Amino acid sequence: MTLVPRDYRGFNYSGSWGTSALDLWQHHDHGLMAVEIARGKGYFPGWNVARWWLSHESYQRKPARFLANFEAGLNIFADHGIAVMPVLFNRWRDPTCDFGGVPLEHIVPWFTNQGNAPDLFQDDDLASRDVTRVQLLFSDYLRAVVGEHLDDPRIAAWDICNEPFSGPYLHDDSSEVRAAEVRWLDWCYRAIKRLGAAQPLTVGNRQYVKAVQLTEHISDFLTFHPYYVGSLTDRENQARWEDRLDQIMAIGRAAGKEVAATETIWGALDDAAHVALAEYTLGELRKRDLGFIVHALHHSLVADLHFPEYGPVGPPECLHFINADGSLRAGHEIFNRFV
Repeated sequence: MTLVPRDYRGFNYSGSWGTSALDLWQHHDHGLMAVEIARGKGYFPGWNVARWWLSHESYQRKPARFLANFEAGLNIFADHGIAVMPVLFNRWRDPTCDFGGVPLEHIVPWFTNQGNAPDLFQDDDLASRDVTRVQLLFSDYLRAVVGEHLDDPRIAAWDICNEPFSGPYLHDDSSEVRAAEVRWLDWCYRAIKRLGAAQPLTVGNRQYVKAVQLTEHISDFLTFHPYYVGSLTDRENQARWEDRLDQIMAIGRAAGKEVAATETIWGALDDAAHVALAEYTLGELRKRDLGFIVHALHHSLVADLHFPEYGPVGPPECLHFINADGSLRAGHEIFNRFV
């Protein structure tokens, strides 16, 4: 299942049964997952890669069960010819329906009383000093999840973290918070490389040039989340967004690295409006020979993947392609035009 990023044609996946990453993995439903992945492959035969969101918090609570469910899920995808990009950590937080993930308190030393060492996440040798508890927990998780799949052909790549720098400090070059987050990401990258992972590593950035620049050195290929937000008749807004695509592509060319979109297509409650956004967005990505992983495959109780009758709906509205009853949202076979 060897894939290069430009050939990605896929979907993000979070199961329908949970409201957050911890909920999904603590109450993992293997049978329902198998049904949902089969539905997706049936509607979208060219689907070749899945970005599958994990939960380090669930691993901490029930390691053996988490690992067994992870292994079983990899097999479901493989049975359908779909390679997997696991998302190891998450930094996207949503006040409407929070997905959970790594809080700043765990990676910025002065935010926590779990050990205030100013060089947190800078030391490569965990045995060399009294490291903090959170550092040990992250190390154990990476060793267990990545370390058991170092050359697993079912895994296309490892996404170290979804949407770091989720705050205005991204654009503040003097921010100590940003510097600490970069140190944590650097540490994760080095830890995975020391384990011997054969698969490439990347960071799932928001669609900001600065975020891609900050993580280029720890990305074997570059990934970002090009969501066009706004009217499809606002040519000035479209031009600004398209220019951002080109700037990020230029970073990749300068670094000699491929670029892929690992989340894309902004949401809408109205099916036709969502299809229009999909047509424009995927058309611009295809012009640039960008591989893409759409967010997201299936209805879920997590943020932005359900209609109001299933729970809180935030500003992105609904991004999923398959409804709760298993039917395809009207017009959403448009994905197949770009495969």
